[in-house]
Amino acid sequence: MFVNPQVPPDALPTAEQLDWQALHPRFVRRLQLGTLIRFSVFAGIGGGVHYALATGGLAALFRAAPWLPVIAWSVFAALSFWALAWPAIAVPRHGYAVRDRDILYRSGVLWRSVRAIPFNRVQHTKTDSTPLDRRFGLANLSVFPAGGGGHKIRGLGRETAERLRAYVSARIEAESDSGTDPVFGEPA
Repeated sequence: MFVNPQVPPDALPTAEQLDWQALHPRFVRRLQLGTLIRFSVFAGIGGGVHYALATGGLAALFRAAPWLPVIAWSVFAALSFWALAWPAIAVPRHGYAVRDRDILYRSGVLWRSVRAIPFNRVQHTKTDSTPLDRRFGLANLSVFPAGGGGHKIRGLGRETAERLRAYVSARIEAESDSGTDPVFGEPA
């Protein structure tokens, strides 16, 4: 007979009680290097445009408003500094926790979220890494639940990502082989 008793709100577990695992410490430097590469490309393009405008037909604009390039480059420098500082602020606020029936991923600085991915809904997993990730010994774990969408945990150590992938895959296999509903213990 199916029974579904009420759970008092005080008995519910909280996310703060979990042992959150931090992302790999090199993930901050990897994000900063990626940002530095992108902004260097933008600076090169901006420098070329600046030179073309200053020596071309819009040279009169630069003579009439000499402060315009100074403001543009100052804004670019401020945005570059912020983009380089942001990973050091954001990455420590990300983490994951593995429980018996699911994996949790928390993220966000201003708008925080905790995403739970139950193992009994996962269809498959994969690890991947970009060339920059590999340079820093990092990998990403992607978990694909039934119903579409995917959840990616970025910034894991290569070995950690592979161990998590193997663990989640083993849990998927164990739950599909048991043929019972993992929540109620009844045949699925």
